[in-house]
Amino acid sequence: MGTVYAAAVYISLDLIDDHLIDNRLREEVEYFTDHYKYHHLLPRSTSPFITAYMGMESMPLYVIELVKGIDEGLHEAYSGTDEYHIAAQKLPGQEKVLYLLYEVSALEFTEKRKLRIGLVLLAGVILVVIMGYWIGRLTSRKVIAPVVHLSGQVDQSGPDKLPTDLSKDFVDDEVGTLAAALEQSMKRIEAFVEREHQFTRNASHELRTPVTVIKGAVELLRKQLNPSEAARLRPLYRIQRQVTNMENIIEALLWLSREKVSADPDQKISVLPLVRDIIEENRQLIADKSIDINLVAQGKPILDVSAPLFQIALTNLIQNAVRYTSDGHITIYVREDRVLVCDTGIGIDGSDLENITQPHVRGTGSDGFGLGLSIVSRLCDRFGWQFKIESEVDRGTTAQLIFGPSEN
Repeated sequence: MGTVYAAAVYISLDLIDDHLIDNRLREEVEYFTDHYKYHHLLPRSTSPFITAYMGMESMPLYVIELVKGIDEGLHEAYSGTDEYHIAAQKLPGQEKVLYLLYEVSALEFTEKRKLRIGLVLLAGVILVVIMGYWIGRLTSRKVIAPVVHLSGQVDQSGPDKLPTDLSKDFVDDEVGTLAAALEQSMKRIEAFVEREHQFTRNASHELRTPVTVIKGAVELLRKQLNPSEAARLRPLYRIQRQVTNMENIIEALLWLSREKVSADPDQKISVLPLVRDIIEENRQLIADKSIDINLVAQGKPILDVSAPLFQIALTNLIQNAVRYTSDGHITIYVREDRVLVCDTGIGIDGSDLENITQPHVRGTGSDGFGLGLSIVSRLCDRFGWQFKIESEVDRGTTAQLIFGPSEN
C-alpha cells in the first residue's frame, strides 16, 4: 500500500508540472494575441524560456521538425534529451501561425531529480512501514498480553486445581468477559469432578463389600461339599469365576477413573511367571470343553506396571478366547515386546472387528456386558501400549498386547 502511495505521489508531481506549464503557455498566448490585436506587432516574450515565431520562415531547422504537422493548440515535443511545450495559434488578421516554444527541460524535474524524489519517497514508505510494524507489535503485545495470561492460568490447571477465580485479574472488556465465562465453566467442572470423586469412593465401598461377601460364601460352600460332588461344585466354580471377573472389572474401572499417573520405575513385574499363574487360574474354564491352553515362552519381559492390572488385561483376553472356542487349542506366546493370545475359535467378522473394543459391543453368543475388550483397550492406552486384534471367521483370533507405542 505504501509503495502504491509513493508511485501515485510521483506521477501526480509529473502531471502537476505539465499542467502548470500548459497554463503558463495559455497565458502567454493570450498576452501575444491581445498585444498584436492593438499594436499589430509581436511583443517580447515575458519569459526567457519562451521563444515566439511568426510562421516557419525564421525557424531553426530543429524547431521546424518540432512543429511540423501540428494543429492549433498545446503540444509536447522532444528534440534529443530536451523537452518542449508548444502553443500554436493564429493571430487576428494573420494567415501565418504564431508558435510559442517553451523549453521546459531546464524547469521540469530532470531524471536524476525524479530518481532522487522517488528514492526519498521510497525511504519514507520504508520508514512508515517500519514504524507501523513497531507500533503494531507494541499494540498487539498489550492486546494479547491478557489473553496469554488467561491461557497460562488455564494451562496450569488440573482436575484437582481448577482456577475458579479467573475474572479477578481482568478488567470488564472482551477478555474479562471470556475469563468470567471460563470461570463459570471451571466451577461447573469442579462440581462435576467432586461428584465423580464421591462416586468413586462410594463405588469402591458399595461394590467391593457385596462381592467380598459372595466370594466368602462360595468358598465356605466349597469347603462343605465333597470334592466328588462335581455336579454341585460346577455351579460354585461358575459363581466364583464371575465374582473374580466382577472384582477385576471394579478394580480396573476404579483405576481408570483416576487422573493419569506416570509409571513407577520401582514397580516391576516379571511377565512370564505371572502369565503362567493366570493360565492356571483359568484352566477351570476349559473343564467342559475339548480344548487345551498352551504357553510358549519366547522371551522374559519385565514391565513397570501393576501386576493386578496386567492380570486383568490378560485374563480378559484368555476368557474371550475360551468363550469363543468350542474345540481346538489356545496358545499364549510371551515375547520380549508383547504377549499374544491365539485361538482356533469361531473368529470375528470383519464388520464387527472395527468396533470390538467399544464399550457394550458383544460378540455373537456372548452373555457378558461387552466391557472386557473395552477395558483392555483403555488399560493399554494408559500404559502406552498397543492393543491389536486380528481375526478370520472360522479360523480363529489373535489378540496382542504390544509393550510400546509402535511395533518394532
